[in-house]
Amino acid sequence: MNTYSLEERTINSMLDRSVEKFGDNKFASSGDWSITYLELNNKVNSCANFLCSLGVTKGTKVALMLRNSPAFIFSWLAVSKLGGIYVPINTDYKGDILQYQLNKADVTHIILDSDYIVRLDQVSGQLSNITHVIEHERKDHPYGTSSLNENFLRIHFDELLNAKDNHIKSSLHYTDPHAISFTSGTTGPSKGVLATNCHVITFALDWIKACDYNYADRLFTPLPLFHAIASWLGVLPNIIMGNEISFVEKFSASNFWSDVKHYNATHVHGIFSMIPILLKQPEDPGDKDVPAKYFYIGQRNAEFEKRFNCRIIEVYGATETGIVTYTPLEINPATGSCGKANQDSYEVSVFNEKDEEASIGEVGEIVVRPKQPFSMMSQYYQMPNESLKAFKNLWFHTGDNGRVDKDGFFYFVDRKNDSIRRRGENISSFEVERVINSSPKVLECAAVAVPSELGEDEIKVVIIPQPGNNITPDEIWNICREQMPKFWIPKFIEFRDEMPKTPNQKIQKYLLRKDDSDVQIFDIKDYKT
Repeated sequence: MNTYSLEERTINSMLDRSVEKFGDNKFASSGDWSITYLELNNKVNSCANFLCSLGVTKGTKVALMLRNSPAFIFSWLAVSKLGGIYVPINTDYKGDILQYQLNKADVTHIILDSDYIVRLDQVSGQLSNITHVIEHERKDHPYGTSSLNENFLRIHFDELLNAKDNHIKSSLHYTDPHAISFTSGTTGPSKGVLATNCHVITFALDWIKACDYNYADRLFTPLPLFHAIASWLGVLPNIIMGNEISFVEKFSASNFWSDVKHYNATHVHGIFSMIPILLKQPEDPGDKDVPAKYFYIGQRNAEFEKRFNCRIIEVYGATETGIVTYTPLEINPATGSCGKANQDSYEVSVFNEKDEEASIGEVGEIVVRPKQPFSMMSQYYQMPNESLKAFKNLWFHTGDNGRVDKDGFFYFVDRKNDSIRRRGENISSFEVERVINSSPKVLECAAVAVPSELGEDEIKVVIIPQPGNNITPDEIWNICREQMPKFWIPKFIEFRDEMPKTPNQKIQKYLLRKDDSDVQIFDIKDYKT
């Protein structure tokens, strides 16, 4: 599957090929909606023709602020048809972060759901480049009910759908930029990853390989299409294969497996935090009868795999890189690892603080470089200093700590900014969280570093209890004492009803480090030791 030449690695050539070979195959479905590849191409052409009349051409930046819907897919692929650069925007964003990303990416056109018009209008005076606003009407928020800066040309999305569907001839090259995709900003200002056509297609091809995704398979995703997993590792692999993707608007733990059964999906998307949440759902006699063979992505979990008869695919990667490591399915993975180097696409290593190769088992920063041109991030858009820092010494520095064993298995340890230094010891927040998450009374948790009066860090654990279960700080500390070395045991415990998260469900740990007078924090000194 990875045999496509570099010249073939464009979105448009992949779509043209699938329309020709699989035109009558179903491409996507959601609820009672479905569409074939031929119908998809006609809709994309209609949208592209109208966008062209609005001045969208090669290099034009078009933002998409849309929930999971056909409109997102049509808009994205239409921008690609014209050689434009699509900019997916987190649908939770508003205020400063919204105007920051729109300005940073030089966006001139935006396509958004109608209920986001108010948010756009609130920052309209700070937007430097936007000229066209295309509004996708939602049933719960009809078109035209919100005001908008009169300097913008406001257009109804139906005009795109009703335009002529004449074929648009592509002149795309694999080196051409395809997207500016912003990082989640969990540790600081978000950075716009400038990704080429080759980058996103290589990412998709490596996902197909890692997941053993074959022509008879089907994918279900509950993740947002503005995120790389659902789009570059969901929509694009299916376009390449001529297969079907099904999606819902958002993740629901109680509906997840019934949706998987409804769409008869062989592969499902998820993220690490979904695994304990799904395990804590009430057991059902039909848990083993799900059609899904593979759950992408997470760390192997024997309880999950036995209960749902579904193998977890463990990989390591990022929007900036692609799939850096994975475990071939015919190999038994090392416990806790994220696989071996993806040698078709990357060189992978671990470097110490001197930027030299670390010894076997030594924790350092995971670094990556591509084996083919334009198959990784080109730059952080309009951030030259950050780009140079990331690509120091001709290696991309991921910002993740890890190690590699004598057999070539890589292990993710922590984000460098999430690591905790306590009493001269480095502590992985991931390992602390894994112990506490083992309690059936804990829905999820997050361990963060907070300042210590003695210097270095103290550990605070923020816990979301399982609904209907009361859990005390003493119970948590007892679990920690039984299963952790002494220097891991958190000094502070905080209970919350929910975690601050990005829409793709990443916990925003930097918000948990801040003092919150409305939250009660329990100190170990006040309890039994």
